[in-house]
Amino acid sequence: MENNPIKVMYGEHEIIVKAEKIIENLENTWENNPEEYADKVKKLVEFFREYADGYHHRKEEEVLFPAIKDHPDFVLQEIIDEFMEHHEGFREFACEIIEFNNEGDYAKAHKVLKQYINDLLDHIAAENEELFVLADNLFSDNEKETIYFKFMDIDMAAMLV
Repeated sequence: MENNPIKVMYGEHEIIVKAEKIIENLENTWENNPEEYADKVKKLVEFFREYADGYHHRKEEEVLFPAIKDHPDFVLQEIIDEFMEHHEGFREFACEIIEFNNEGDYAKAHKVLKQYINDLLDHIAAENEELFVLADNLFSDNEKETIYFKFMDIDMAAMLV
């Protein structure tokens, strides 16, 4: 299938996962160059807020999750609620990281950043292995194409901002 929204989701996850290596490489760099560390953390949080949350999670929350919940063959409503709770938790992590970073408490900022990426990787694995497989099997090709074009509408709106 050419216009497959599930492939879009997998692809976006692949981009987000690359942040793990960046976070690993930042470990203890604040000791020699705190300003550079602080700047990189701000950019990482900006990436998580704009891309992971504002772009990827937006597609899930506005399009994919409602489509799954509304599907007559879907009965596990709690799983969607759990993924939504994860998204809220990630937003809270981002605020906490920035707060510690702004205070110059880089060790705490990094500790929260590592917890954030670990939780995010677990979340991504659960979506990849459970939610996206379920969605791919749940929707017809026509339904998937409709979801895909709704995703593209979000992409276009993001470019206009």
